[in-house]
Amino acid sequence: MKKILLLLLLVLSVVFTNAQTAWITKKLDGKISVKFPEEPTKTTKTASESYVFKGKDSIQYSATVLDYKILANLDSATLAPLKDSQQFADQMMAGMASQKPNYTFGEAKIGKWKTYTNYTFSGVDNTTKKQLSVQMILIGSKMYALTCLVPDKIVTKNDGLFLNSAELLK
Repeated sequence: MKKILLLLLLVLSVVFTNAQTAWITKKLDGKISVKFPEEPTKTTKTASESYVFKGKDSIQYSATVLDYKILANLDSATLAPLKDSQQFADQMMAGMASQKPNYTFGEAKIGKWKTYTNYTFSGVDNTTKKQLSVQMILIGSKMYALTCLVPDKIVTKNDGLFLNSAELLK
């Protein structure tokens, strides 16, 4: 019986030692929050705010809020008839691809997140083989872009945890 208890304690100590610590919830604005493994760094530019965290394992997590009303003079009424079209989704992906010319991207998929339109796609850096996963959520005139960049040969579930951590705030 003592051996079983000792073995159980040993197993539990290994599990708790290797477990991911509690993630930090970051409120992006009044509508959405996202969880990061640790406190991200905030960068503010015209019409956008970004939060970025790069872990010790070199995995990079990023959440960016873009306001299309300020950025391109597109309000929610203008975006409404466009948002569910494949052409619009492809344009979102093309915009990102233009900033990452060394990447090859797959197909942009349109879906629903809560009741809002979202777009998901992924890409691979042709040189370093880093995997980029993207989820973009459109709410009104704001686009919430969550990205996770995973170095080649690193296997993780944290990219999925991050991309699926978005919460709608009441």
